[in-house]
Amino acid sequence: MGLLYQKRRLKVNKIRRQIQAMRTLLQRIRVLLSLVMIVVIIYGCTYLLKLPQWYFDIDKLYKADPSVLKIQGNIITPNYKIIEMIRQTKFPDVQIFRLSTKELEENISQLQSVKNVYVRRYWFPARLVIALEERTPAFLLTPNLGTAPTSALTVDGVLLDHDYLPLAPAIKAKKLLTYGVRNGVEEIWDKKRVEEILKLIKAIETYSDQEVQYIDLRNEKDAYIMLDKYLIRFGEIDDTALKRAKLIGSVLTGAAQYKDRLKYVDLRWEESSYLRLEGSKEKEINYEQNPKTNIIDDEEENLNQQTTQEKPKTKTQEQQAEVQRAAKQIIPKEEKSEEENKKQLAPLEIEEIDAEEKEIAPVPSNSEILD
Repeated sequence: MGLLYQKRRLKVNKIRRQIQAMRTLLQRIRVLLSLVMIVVIIYGCTYLLKLPQWYFDIDKLYKADPSVLKIQGNIITPNYKIIEMIRQTKFPDVQIFRLSTKELEENISQLQSVKNVYVRRYWFPARLVIALEERTPAFLLTPNLGTAPTSALTVDGVLLDHDYLPLAPAIKAKKLLTYGVRNGVEEIWDKKRVEEILKLIKAIETYSDQEVQYIDLRNEKDAYIMLDKYLIRFGEIDDTALKRAKLIGSVLTGAAQYKDRLKYVDLRWEESSYLRLEGSKEKEINYEQNPKTNIIDDEEENLNQQTTQEKPKTKTQEQQAEVQRAAKQIIPKEEKSEEENKKQLAPLEIEEIDAEEKEIAPVPSNSEILD
């Protein structure tokens, strides 16, 4: 019985040793395979990171090759302006995912027409996408209507030079006539001033039901605004501008009958508005004393000029005539002697002399002559 137990125990121990040896072998195989896998992964990653698809060709980038560079949103910004900013940027020789775009974005943001810029990186193949958010042009600046615009002005008061012109047809900017110089100094534009002009244009178009064609600001104190059918003399754009703009609807209703002769509509005053007919000369009017005078006609002016051209009698002549009439009334022809006539006429002759020497000398009354 004891011998049988010993044989059985030896057999079990042998099987256990075989199992342990197998486990040790499997464990070593796993470690070896892990090492091999690690080596393969490292080699593979190194190989992948060195693939040319992670890098873009700088020469193609500078030439704006579509396979390397794509520009979006540049409606008014020329491509060569963006390429110039790209060439000023230093690109390190690294993979696309390690490339920093901060310097490139700062350079492109220096362009006058760019408000915001975003640079996106793509891989396989490596390429850049530049997305621009541009400023919105509000006005085209020109010294006169017959001259091409020299620059553009955006809604936030930034001046765009001639390199950004002409604008795309899709951009609708109003013409603004200005010399660009005020009192020998370059004219200054800011966001507040541009917004005031845009509000005025919107108000005028709303109340007139017409589109503004251009604004003449060559004389800052006397602005003109051209609508589809009428010219508005608006004067200075100040705090009363929007109130004066509200008058335009009623004024244009009455101006329709003078359309063939109408020179411009005068909205320089807040209290009243006027129509200037073709051919009439400028003249100053006291609008407080003449609130009902709404039409300045050249025919009325011509009539007034004719009456003013007739030479009125001077004060001296009127005084002399008055003295003679008074003398005839108080001196009888038959009853007075020559000496008495001389005595009575003596003061009259003095008054005539005084009247000639002093135009403002008063005319003597009948009671003064009788005394």
